[in-house]
Amino acid sequence: MSYQSGLLIQVPAAQNALSSLLFRSTNVNRVPDVPLFTQDLNCHCFDPNKTFVLNPAAWSDPAAGQWGTAAAYYNDYRAARRPEENASLARFFRIREGMRLEIRFLVNNPFNRTYLNTPSSTNAKATQVVSAAGQVVSGFGYINTGTTWATPRGGLLEARFEF
Repeated sequence: MSYQSGLLIQVPAAQNALSSLLFRSTNVNRVPDVPLFTQDLNCHCFDPNKTFVLNPAAWSDPAAGQWGTAAAYYNDYRAARRPEENASLARFFRIREGMRLEIRFLVNNPFNRTYLNTPSSTNAKATQVVSAAGQVVSGFGYINTGTTWATPRGGLLEARFEF
């Protein structure tokens, strides 16, 4: 079993044209006391097809020609956690002295977990687009649900005869 925090999300790049002058970008500024998320990514209580999960108001561009003050990553700015489990069962059968049969059953992802992708976070000023059907299409905080990922559940049965 492996239970860990989600991967760090990189802070958005500033849109203050500094990159066109110096050929390198800078980060935005973090706005104090403004939540980074609109939803708790680990609660499974929102529909990712209808919800933008990152808060664009939590970031502001530095003044023209100025460097941003935000770090590249923050410990409280993470994607959803991705638990991983594997299980195995084994049994030895003694046939007679010097002979035994071992049977093992191994399962990867026994709970068949599927994980959402990391939200789009490169540009805090990216327009949040919603289709006529009310489905999130693109923008800051958009989760692409068309390609969720997971290792599919799989099992392996092994038999070993020792003599």
